[in-house]
Amino acid sequence: NDPNANRTHDQFAQLIFALGNNSKSYGIIGHSQGGCASLHLWNFYFSGLDWATGARLIQSVGTPYQGTPLASLGGFSCGVNNDMTPAGSAAWLANIPTSSRDDVWYRTTQHSGSWCDFFANLILSTPNDGVIEVARGQLPGANNVGNTVGWCHTTGMSNPAHYTDSTRNAEMNTNAAR
Repeated sequence: NDPNANRTHDQFAQLIFALGNNSKSYGIIGHSQGGCASLHLWNFYFSGLDWATGARLIQSVGTPYQGTPLASLGGFSCGVNNDMTPAGSAAWLANIPTSSRDDVWYRTTQHSGSWCDFFANLILSTPNDGVIEVARGQLPGANNVGNTVGWCHTTGMSNPAHYTDSTRNAEMNTNAAR
């Protein structure tokens, strides 16, 4: 409901926890920081994730597990977010063991040759989705489901927003733990 909010991974994880309190068990599909917050919830809290059964506990698309240089700049997106800077992400990941990462299935996307965002592309290395570099979307120790070309991070960019990929979303829903 508030996509431009600026939260730490812990604050975001606690919001997911509160939302999930109505269900005994659930899997999570997270977009962008939602993937980090879901992994944070799984690693640091007891929640409905602990009761879930099924193929994929946490799935994500376009998540900056290794940060994004844009998080250091106040003029982009939600403003400065230290948890999502490359240095902040490295510090956070140092506390996430492989046993927790193993329960994550992640995807990355990139533009199809037309930059998603001209100004972001001046800062980001290629390939990227206009917010996250494909290389920084990797989560060592997790399950890489692949990279898809022709999608951008959000609306208003040169390619469709990757969270609008109905075919991929249906696949993720089918594979989600419950």
